Amino acid sequence: MLQIIHEYDDPALMDRVWLFRHTRFVEQLGWQAVRRADRRERDQFDGPSAIHLILEHEKRIVAYSRLLPTSFPYLAAEFCPHLMATLPAERYPFEWTRCATARNAPTINGIGTSDLLMTGVLECLLALGARGVVFLTYPRVLAMMRRRGYQFDLIETVAEENSVPIQLVAASVSRDLLRLHRDKYRISQSLLCWRGSLAGDRKSSPAAA
Repeated sequence: MLQIIHEYDDPALMDRVWLFRHTRFVEQLGWQAVRRADRRERDQFDGPSAIHLILEHEKRIVAYSRLLPTSFPYLAAEFCPHLMATLPAERYPFEWTRCATARNAPTINGIGTSDLLMTGVLECLLALGARGVVFLTYPRVLAMMRRRGYQFDLIETVAEENSVPIQLVAASVSRDLLRLHRDKYRISQSLLCWRGSLAGDRKSSPAAA
């Protein structure tokens, strides 16, 4: 199950998250701009409002993602504030960032780690009352999300990285989409474990398919 926490709920676990992020994003994917000498990747948005989704298997972090409330500072608003001002905050209350699985991640109970992560993030968004989510990403990620059934609007290509476009996207989330994921991956129960201060923040969790 994905643990859903704020940073201050479990500092020891979060130290392992920062290390996982540094290993995956900096050392393996080459994000040199966020390299740190302590090998703990974190940024200015990793504050008290950030929501962390962590999947462990056999005491090892194998997948991770982060949700940033758009009522607080977040990456897309800093990167392209003129575009974010055109999107209704009540429809897009979160930015989805730092989404990754470990290299050579295992299957868990016959389900791929990436499938568990993507389904879990979707379930979390719905449980928090979101109808949509914004994110900055690459064309290959959009192609993957399209295959998973997401409906989204490509707002604008905002930059390039090594000749690859970075695109601002607004995607819809729905219980029908969650049901599609659960049916496809044969998931019959909630994937989420709400911890600490977040345990009382969620809406009613979407019923399992």
